[in-house]
Amino acid sequence: MSRTLALSILIAGFTLAGAGCAARGRIATPDEMARLTATDGFSGAGQIALAGPGGRFRTRVVIGVARPDALRIEIPSGSGLRFLLVTNGGKLRADLPPDDAMYEGPATSAVMDALFGVAFDPRDLVAALLGDAPPGIVTTWRFDRGQPARVSMKDGRGRELTLSFDESELQAPNVRAFLFGPARRHTTSLTEMAETLGLKR
Repeated sequence: MSRTLALSILIAGFTLAGAGCAARGRIATPDEMARLTATDGFSGAGQIALAGPGGRFRTRVVIGVARPDALRIEIPSGSGLRFLLVTNGGKLRADLPPDDAMYEGPATSAVMDALFGVAFDPRDLVAALLGDAPPGIVTTWRFDRGQPARVSMKDGRGRELTLSFDESELQAPNVRAFLFGPARRHTTSLTEMAETLGLKR
């Protein structure tokens, strides 16, 4: 396995933070939230920020969701992907393409907590991103020119995930986005994958 993934992408995160992180747009109106809850999916590109036990972390991200529990999170690198997470049908897969390594397991809040330090069940996370936040997730949306610009979500322990979008679309990605790819050469345990990510300490 390569050096801790967080160390390599934190460099990009600090660069982005230096550019300023003022929230775009304004608090979403009831009509905008109604439009969000009416859609079957959502996609966007921008930044992801985590505030948890390992401190604060920020980097570029591309994300797509589709009801009821399909989720795709990409952390890009200059030549491809550094990290890919896909959940669908109650299953979860985390990929480290540079290491040709992967973890597969159940799509549960415990697994998400181990990987990222925020305890969001993927199904609940998808619901929250589509305007139907379940009990236990506090969500705040901002819109800009009629499109989602920023969402902040806190779990029951106050740990926070924030997505800020440079581009967003109220439409589900193609179903192929949520397919698991061919098996990687190396299969890791959840503990090994979490240690490599380095986001929960």
